[in-house]
Parts: sequence; structure tokens; C-alpha cells
Amino acid sequence: MFKQALAIVLMATSLTAFAHEGHNNTPGSLKANHGGTVKPGKEINLEYVVKGTELKIYPASHEGADLAVTDVKVTATAKLPKGKAESIKLDAKEGAFVATVDFKNAYRVEMVVTTDYQGKKDTFKFQVEK
Repeated sequence: MFKQALAIVLMATSLTAFAHEGHNNTPGSLKANHGGTVKPGKEINLEYVVKGTELKIYPASHEGADLAVTDVKVTATAKLPKGKAESIKLDAKEGAFVATVDFKNAYRVEMVVTTDYQGKKDTFKFQVEK
């Protein structure tokens, strides 16, 4: 009886392991090519890197390859904790969209970034902290 129960447990464990094989989109498996934080989207992924008041946004495919900034349209707004959302100016530089974040004595700013890639849109929300 014990041997049969042990055999069933071992079979169930091995079947579960095979069922999960090959899945690379599990949380924590998103590749950050530039040392930032990656946000998954329906159409593309977005990596953002913050250094001081500089924000860099890198669009990427779901496979982790960088997308050309000329192929993606990006708009962004920033909202202070007790303020209204304001548009952020983004410049395409060195494979990224670059912006300067004005914290105005706040510790963090809520960002909303909208992307348009091949006619399909994604919206990303995240917080940028000093």
C-alpha cells in the first residue's frame, strides 16, 4: 500500500513538472536589458530606468528584444501625490525615450505611459521614486 501511494505521488510530481516546462512568461522571468524594471503589456513590454530625475523608457518585445524607438509611439503623464496629471516631454535618444521628471518636493510620481506599436496600444502604470 505504501509503495503504491509513493508511486502515485512521484507520478503526480513528475507530471506537474512537465506541465510547466517551457513557460518563460512567469512572474520574475522578464528580462531587463538595461538594469531597470520591466512592465509586461498585452502587445509589448516596457523597461524603465530612473537615475535621479532622468527617466529612460525602453520598449521591448515579449521575447525581450529591444524595439526601435522609431517603430513605437510613446506618450506619458506624471502625477504628483496631490496634483493633476501633466504631460511629460519624451525625446528619443540612444534607443530609449528619455524624460526629466520634476518631483516638485514630492518623493514619488505616478507615471502613465501609453504605447502604440504597429497600430496596437498598451498602457503602463508605475511609480517613479527619487
